[in-house]
Amino acid sequence: MQEAEVKARNPAIAGALSFLMPGLGQLYNGQPRTGIAFLAAVFVTGLFCGVRFIGALGALDPRVALGKVLFWGGLSTFLWLGGVVQAVFAALDRPEYLLQRYNRPLVYAAAVLIVYGVAPLLLHRPVMRWMLARNDITTDQEIADWDARMAALRAGTRIARRDSAQVAPAPSPVELPPGPLPDPDVEARGAATVIHLVIVGGPDGGVYDMHSEEATCTFRGGADPGWTNLYANPADPAGVTAIQFRIGADTGTTSNFQQNVNVGNIPRGRAYFVDGRTAPLSNTRPAATVIRRGTGAVIRLQAETPEQVRLEATVQCRRVVPG
Repeated sequence: MQEAEVKARNPAIAGALSFLMPGLGQLYNGQPRTGIAFLAAVFVTGLFCGVRFIGALGALDPRVALGKVLFWGGLSTFLWLGGVVQAVFAALDRPEYLLQRYNRPLVYAAAVLIVYGVAPLLLHRPVMRWMLARNDITTDQEIADWDARMAALRAGTRIARRDSAQVAPAPSPVELPPGPLPDPDVEARGAATVIHLVIVGGPDGGVYDMHSEEATCTFRGGADPGWTNLYANPADPAGVTAIQFRIGADTGTTSNFQQNVNVGNIPRGRAYFVDGRTAPLSNTRPAATVIRRGTGAVIRLQAETPEQVRLEATVQCRRVVPG
């Protein structure tokens, strides 16, 4: 063994390399198999975090969906930081050893380039298709719809102002089912919550009537009063599967509200979201009006999404759950 072939390992460098890329500090310490194991563990848990994140977009119960995202994201972070700790202690346990051929700065740089540069370019599309398939998005049309929906969401965050004189898009034609139409007022007798929704524009333009035998409206009193509705009907994948809103007012008209409407089950369906506090200028002034009726209320909401889809909803909160 030549003296030049033996070199001390620096714990600080080992930890920094593992923080830069999972497994790189182990490679520096002469533990390539351990390094590959850490890299694979972080990569796999990160993939499942991405799968859960896709499924969480527009989920009916955001709390459950967010919990799954945080679990896999937290596990991936724990493994990454665990690799940093392992690399530091391994360097302390073996302060010097016979260097291998891969113990060169150029090899470390090449590993970083492959993991952060080449691999994403080559694997981005198949990995994304796999994650979408895990959420039942498999056909080319479904993938195209998903890409368009994500592009619309990204574009919506950049919309700051639109000419108020611009004409709103015409509503899409609605095909009515054959035979006599049911009377929504008759069907909703005795219901705790009754919802009448009009969507103007977009692929889901039309009129929707829903009701729930269970109370979906919640009123929070006190110093910070407000109304919440959490209506969900995932059993109707062809119709409105969720209407959710939060209003920061007891009664009267306010723009302090958020509204979300899902048509079809996400991620296959479409989600329409409006934040009245930050909505862009449009032909529809965002407003939520609360008219108290005894212990309940009639709530009217009107707003327009960044994609220029107008939402008009009337919600009868006949029975209310105290918040």
